[in-house]
Amino acid sequence: MLYEDYDARAKQVAACVDEGKYAEALQLLQPLIDSDLSDIDKSMMCVNMAVVYEKLEQPERALEWYDRGIVYEAIYLRCLVAEYKAAYLFKLKRFSECLSIFEELLPQGFQTEADKLRMRQNIESAKNAMR
Repeated sequence: MLYEDYDARAKQVAACVDEGKYAEALQLLQPLIDSDLSDIDKSMMCVNMAVVYEKLEQPERALEWYDRGIVYEAIYLRCLVAEYKAAYLFKLKRFSECLSIFEELLPQGFQTEADKLRMRQNIESAKNAMR
């Protein structure tokens, strides 16, 4: 897929979400995920799918899309989608699940010191919320 086409489609998706046209946004996102986009771009499109399902108040579907995005990013030693999922779990007050994700990410060798600090802060927030 040409970058220009990808960029135009992504902007269409954003406009649909802004206008509350969630079904249309989902229809625009799926072909992007099924295309020859890079895995990292696909992981972000999975996040976009998750956000649309959040807006539709379908948390389990949103979590499924976060999980799909995690699969795309994990082979490249990235964890942005995993962090988004953990933040969403926190928002859902599913603190123990949120905590598990951050505790799993913290010791990963690819984490920078700044990443580790953020993970520790998120772990502390989740633990405080559970009290």
